[in-house]
Amino acid sequence: MTSILLVLLVSFPVRIAVLGDRTGRPDDAEFEIAVSAIIEMVPDIVLSVGDFVEGDGDVETAVEDWENILPELQRLTTTFPFVFTPGNNDIWNEETAEYWRQYTGTEPSRIEEILGITFVVWDSSMEYGFTEENLEAIKDLVDGIDTDNPWIFVTHKPFWFMAWQDSTAVSEFRGIMEEAAPLAVVGGHIHLFAAERLNGILYLSAGPSGSAVPEPDPETGNFTQLGWMTVWPDSVVFAAVDARGVHPETINTGEEMNLAYLYEEQLIEARPLEQELESAVMTLVPQENQPRTVILEINPGTWNLNPETLDIELFDQPVELVFTQSPEGSPYPSPEISVSLEYGGRDKQLQFDYSWQVLRTANAFYSEAVLDGEGAEGEYRAPFHTDFADYSGQPTQIPATQFAAANDGERLFIFMKMADCEEESEDYGGFIFNSQEGSVLWLKVFRDGSSEALIFTAEGELIDWENGFDTVISVEDRRWSIELAVDIALLEQEDDFASVHVYRSAGEDFGTWVYPIDFYPSSMGRIWLQR
Repeated sequence: MTSILLVLLVSFPVRIAVLGDRTGRPDDAEFEIAVSAIIEMVPDIVLSVGDFVEGDGDVETAVEDWENILPELQRLTTTFPFVFTPGNNDIWNEETAEYWRQYTGTEPSRIEEILGITFVVWDSSMEYGFTEENLEAIKDLVDGIDTDNPWIFVTHKPFWFMAWQDSTAVSEFRGIMEEAAPLAVVGGHIHLFAAERLNGILYLSAGPSGSAVPEPDPETGNFTQLGWMTVWPDSVVFAAVDARGVHPETINTGEEMNLAYLYEEQLIEARPLEQELESAVMTLVPQENQPRTVILEINPGTWNLNPETLDIELFDQPVELVFTQSPEGSPYPSPEISVSLEYGGRDKQLQFDYSWQVLRTANAFYSEAVLDGEGAEGEYRAPFHTDFADYSGQPTQIPATQFAAANDGERLFIFMKMADCEEESEDYGGFIFNSQEGSVLWLKVFRDGSSEALIFTAEGELIDWENGFDTVISVEDRRWSIELAVDIALLEQEDDFASVHVYRSAGEDFGTWVYPIDFYPSSMGRIWLQR
């Protein structure tokens, strides 16, 4: 009875400003604008969906970012009731969880009541889906509240909107929510706004509030924004606000967001380009059970692909496309494909770019190489690999860089030679290897001889990589070199090929042997290990 009286005494509606992610591509100017806008709008409560700091797997960097962002955050936390939610960039291990507690003064998962509204915060920072274990944890949290009063469920990762999640687990989660009947289920993380209502519950993912969006597109939920939630005892409405105006929750549904994601990720299956072949093959894979016209505009780069424009009718069967090619010189710039089509029940227009990957291969001939940083004659066979691309797929501006590989039956050797930067700046060579059990090995070797070595596990964790590799650097007049040896037993191999990325970061310039660069083995280069 007491709780019901408290709700009746609260002045409804309650206005909640929703603060989205800052990380990914932090833009402090955008974040300050969002904070200032919230202050001007004078909400009753500020709700954060998490991801304040950019740690990149390094605790010291995360702490520095906390110290940097706290003064801006305190403009809100000292003015309004503030609900903290931990993100995956805020917490990724127990050490960073302790820093979270220190800087926010809260537990990662908890229940708190503000102005008659109960907030159930579930920590999904280190989760990768709805498992049976964390569904039980969510049930336990929900069991601790009075569900007759208005309440909101908030977590960082909106698994209910993620197309790749287990549909059975998502259904079980929705069942938990329907039984407990929150007004809203709120997440962030994916940097896209989307919303839908199911059985009286508003499910949404909040867009970013401090992360750069180079090409804003409100129709797809892709824009820097803040959320404005108006809550009554039995209902809630939501709008996304940015410099262009106030956008209703209906601008982008969860179904539309998932379809856009599926088209961008799965519409095109392209055989990697090979300079030795005369043709290139691409397959278009349907993502909806209705006819769609797909328009392809191709910038052929140095590959002379033909045709350069195609209109394809796509329905229920994949369509294979064959292009002729006559590559010239460097593989970069590689072909860029502009894709346009309609999608979803409202025939929304989708446009995205696809970078056609180039298959890069190197030979690691058998050799009695010596790890001394010298790369003496006979250890590595010519020619060295010299063609690198920048982040956009264009030929890179990094100072002259080249590498070659060898192996002695037990270790893969990579010898990388680099001209110095004109100005003193951070300079390092990077190496990414596909390893056993789905993990990825990631090594950075700096010009001063220091290194950073991490393992990106199949579960998405970053842990220290401590054994199975050695590095030596040598510095000459206006040049420096890295010689690396990594145990072959660590590497996953297919037909005696290891999947590898080789890249260099030199101040503002970047160059990668294989473009685009990511942690997926399918997009890495291949190094043949001669037996």
